Amino acid sequence: MSTTRALEQIFNKLTGTTKWQLDFFIEIFNLIYSIQGRFNFQNLTRYSELNESTFRRNFQKFFDWLDFNFQLLQLAGLDLEGEVIAAFDCSYIPKSGSKTFGIDRFWSGCMGRAVKGLELSLVCLIDVRTKRAWALDAMQTPSGLSKKEKDENKTRIDFYLEQLDKCIDKLLKIKYFVADGYYAKSKVFKHITAMDKHLITKLRPDANLRHLYKGNKRKGRGRPKQYAGKVNFDTLKKWTFEGCLQTDIEIYSIVVNSPRFSRNLKVVMFYNTKTYKHVLLACTDLDLGAFTIVEYYRLRFKIEFLFRDAKQFTGLTHCQARSKEKIDFHFNLSLAAVNMANFQMDNNPTIMSMNSFKRIAYNTRFVEYLFKQLSPQAKFDINSQSIQDAIQFGKMWAAVA
Repeated sequence: MSTTRALEQIFNKLTGTTKWQLDFFIEIFNLIYSIQGRFNFQNLTRYSELNESTFRRNFQKFFDWLDFNFQLLQLAGLDLEGEVIAAFDCSYIPKSGSKTFGIDRFWSGCMGRAVKGLELSLVCLIDVRTKRAWALDAMQTPSGLSKKEKDENKTRIDFYLEQLDKCIDKLLKIKYFVADGYYAKSKVFKHITAMDKHLITKLRPDANLRHLYKGNKRKGRGRPKQYAGKVNFDTLKKWTFEGCLQTDIEIYSIVVNSPRFSRNLKVVMFYNTKTYKHVLLACTDLDLGAFTIVEYYRLRFKIEFLFRDAKQFTGLTHCQARSKEKIDFHFNLSLAAVNMANFQMDNNPTIMSMNSFKRIAYNTRFVEYLFKQLSPQAKFDINSQSIQDAIQFGKMWAAVA
């Protein structure tokens, strides 16, 4: 299915859209894969018949990207009734300009420090069977939010949770949410539990945990004993050995209480028998298997591939605008384009990477442009072998055994 045909089917299911929006989206999606250089307003006009002001005006208008992505995922065959988990994370976006909306200091994982720029918060769905991540909703983090969880003012954690509430209608069938250790906070645990969902996250290696008391109940008056002392990570006597993940990595699990989060958690430990160091994962579902928790948390990293592909191939960091509406449109368009490319590549196994996908898109647009410059009587069959050889030029091919 071509990108144009896919967009037509998606727009047929969207409400409040018009024919001119469909035509613009067909043009912009074909452009985002086929242009060379930066994906900004000035460069778009070099490869399109549309004027720069047309792009700026359409980027300013509201569009329901959440519903668009959801319809695209359904078109791609994502089975929400199957084993699908949700993940959420943020990514730093470099951007200068004092008048740009949302400019603040945000954490950059590459630089290892807080840097002035923008931040993008993303909610995605991950198909456990295919191990493919699909972007669902992207929102820019506003500036000036408090970074402390106990602050009475609105914090960044509050903003991230509001984004989950925005997506809740599309996440009704999703049971497990996965996030990295930054989101291991009381607000997040309480909010996701109130949504009747389960959270899988990472804990500090020295987390304050208490053993549950499993002895005989004391007779007489008074509150029954609940806890049996603090968890000591130097001994694994009370932990259940689950098996080995690798030669030197052993997996242990235990159900304990967390005073900080005021709840019982199932904790899974990665124990390195060579370095004697450990990593702790926590899950609010006390009955979920240890290796399932490990698998779900490892799949969380698939969200990073969405950020990577959007930054390298669909111009996530190339936004030329400063207003909130245009930046939001640009960010969501970039990630939706990654979704569309993944959908196209799933249907065409001969395309091995985003690089090859963009190469073919550029070659196709260039061949069509060349024939347009000939006389109106000039005709060509795009499926002919000679034309296909030109379109496939520079594509990555599978290695021959």
